[in-house]
This record gives sequence, C-alpha cells and structure tokens, in this order.
Amino acid sequence: MSVEKYFVEGLGNEEMYEELKASKIFPLVRELQFTYGLKIYQKPQGDGYMLCHPNGFAVSHVWYDHDETQYKYRSPWYRKQRGSSASDRETVGSVKISSLMATLKRMEAVPAVEKTTHHYVRRLTDAVSRLRRELGDHNKEHGLTGDEVHSLLLTALGKSPNSKWVKVDQNKCQLILDKFEEADKIKKTKIEESNRFFTNPFYMIGVDVNDHYLIGKFKLTTVSTDQAKISYETVEPFKRYGSFEQVAEFIPVMTMTKLAYENSNHSRQGFIPIMDGYDPNLDAVFFYNSRPTIYDHIWMVTPC
Repeated sequence: MSVEKYFVEGLGNEEMYEELKASKIFPLVRELQFTYGLKIYQKPQGDGYMLCHPNGFAVSHVWYDHDETQYKYRSPWYRKQRGSSASDRETVGSVKISSLMATLKRMEAVPAVEKTTHHYVRRLTDAVSRLRRELGDHNKEHGLTGDEVHSLLLTALGKSPNSKWVKVDQNKCQLILDKFEEADKIKKTKIEESNRFFTNPFYMIGVDVNDHYLIGKFKLTTVSTDQAKISYETVEPFKRYGSFEQVAEFIPVMTMTKLAYENSNHSRQGFIPIMDGYDPNLDAVFFYNSRPTIYDHIWMVTPC
C-alpha cells in the first residue's frame, strides 16, 4: 500500500520505498502527497525525486540541500520575479517543511491538476490545424486585377463596362470559378473530417524525454484552431505509464506506428515520430511544441 501511495503505479517498488523512507527528503514528499496528491515517478541523477500529479504530468523536483540545510522545491509552474538564474527563480527553499509548505500555498506554486491537464489539452488546436492543412488549400485567391474586379462588379449590378480598361476574360473567370468551387468542397471536407476525428473519443498520447507515455481519452465539444475557443470532455483522464505495453488496447496502435516510421528520416521518442502532420494511413496526427523534456512532450492523437 505504501509503495502505491508515494509512487506512480508501475514506477516504484518496495526497495525504492525503503530508500525513500530512509532519505532526508521523505517528510517533504509525504507532505506534498498528503496536501496535493503528488507522487514520485522518477529518481533523477543527483539528489531527490521527481513528482507528478495523479494525471501523470510532471510538477516538480524536490531534494534536500545539505550545504544550505534546506528543503528545496523546484517547478517551472512557479517563477518568482527575482533570482540569479532560471533555476533560482523556479526554486523555493526553507529550513522548515512547515515554512516551505506555507510558501508553496501562498505563492500557488503547485498548479491544480486541472491546470496541468488544460495546459496540454488546449494544444489540440495544433492537431486540428495539422489535420485540416493536410486536406488541401481552400483559399480563394483570384489573381484578378483591379480593372477586372471593376468589370465583374459592373456586370453583377447589371451595368455595362464603359471603359476600355474595364474588361474581363471569360475563360479566366471560368478557371477562377472552378478553383473557388473546389475550395468550397475542400473546406467542407476539412470541417467534416475534423468533426469525425475530434468529436468522437480519441487517444491523446504524449511521450517525454524518459520514454514515459502519458495517455488520456478526450473528445472535443468545440473543434477549433483557436485555443480560446476549443472545448473538450474528458473520457478518461491522463495517466503516466512506464511503457505503452501497460495498456493492452494501445499495443496495436503503437505497433503500427513503430512499423510505419522505423525506417523514416524522422527522429523518434519512444515509438512516436517527432514531426508535425497528419498520417492518413494511421489516421493519426503528430505534433510537438519542442523537443521532449521532463516537462514537455511530443504528441500523437488518434481515434479510439
């Protein structure tokens, strides 16, 4: 029971729990687990532990600084205005755990679970944009001159052109009209396809620098490429896995993705290619904000 209390499922064991209990940082880990539900998902090189929310998203690195005799909490979700470095601005320290916990609460240094989920799910606007972009261009650039537009306006209003400059080529008009009709078809397809893909349950799969998989199921209630407009329902909340093989229903998806990209020019993290785009053969969208780190991921989205 104690292993499950302090470690993410599948990422801890009795030996690691005994090591944690014997460490100087254990009282702080215990307080953070009790107050915020944070759990250990990794012991990094150096000192301390990496903690995440129950949804699996990394929140902080905690350790005991023996030189300063202080408990330390570092998180990119928190940043004080002054500090000697980025690391210093993201770090809170105190000799007493009670003082440190009070500071974390006062500064709202530990983000809410919902905030971390929304931070990543709102990036689905990138996936919507990538899917739509792959289906073609629906712009209505016409290339007509001002005189040609002038002529068309006169014609539309039932008036006759009264200048030698104001004339239009009928063949050119037909070609532009055909292009516009095709653009409307493409736009309609983009809306239909993005609704098919995103308004039904889909997997959102992130892979971090540790090759840990963060997997959730969602569906969009508003499909948009604007982060301010996008809205969603959580079908199954995110969860962190040390391997995709821990999710039986997910194995076929990742096996096909591995086969599709193992000989490609794309770098990969886990079995997922680091790229932006829609793959119609897999019916999957890939996108990323940066190379994977502890706190950032590459993403794959595919219907359930």
